[in-house]
Amino acid sequence: MLYQFKGNDELSHSFLICRFGHCLLIDPSHSLDSILEKLGDQMLDGILVTHAHNDHVHLLNSFDCPIYIHQDDAALLFDDKNNGYHEGKRLYKRKDMKLNLIKDGDQIMLSDKLVKVISTPGHTKGSVSFLFDQYLFTGDTLFKNDVGRHDLYSGNIYDLKRSILKLIDELPADIKVYPGHDDATTLRNERKNNPFYIKWKKQGKI
Repeated sequence: MLYQFKGNDELSHSFLICRFGHCLLIDPSHSLDSILEKLGDQMLDGILVTHAHNDHVHLLNSFDCPIYIHQDDAALLFDDKNNGYHEGKRLYKRKDMKLNLIKDGDQIMLSDKLVKVISTPGHTKGSVSFLFDQYLFTGDTLFKNDVGRHDLYSGNIYDLKRSILKLIDELPADIKVYPGHDDATTLRNERKNNPFYIKWKKQGKI
């Protein structure tokens, strides 16, 4: 079961994926009451963070469970100069968090299935996408007919190009993409219509 809690330009979408009474929460940024309602009496096994920008992690302090984040973005969670919390509104604290550092190819159990970690740097150095069944959660890496910014702290245009080519070329076309903002899409659509992918594909691998 997949639940989406829609965000906006200021707050990312959040997602709850559940199977046989166990759930994982992706990028908890808002709508705490709605998340808790959908969670009900199911077990929250962990929080998956696509990257450490503040608009994806506002609610990290609201849950007592393991937090999975790429090893290259873990420090950014607390770097308020660069994560968006420069006005001092961060509610979570390092001492209260059960951080689990992840890397490309790691797998996270959800009941009897696995969530695959795909390293997709470019928006930030430690950006990742999460693949579960036919669902791909891309954070701020891949959007519908668009890609994420690469000009923020630890972002890199060359990494972003490689990440976009990796996702769209190497995964099945029928996979549904749930980005951190805006509408869902499919990899098939992105192969046909994403102008950045089309341009970078013609340029060849970096």
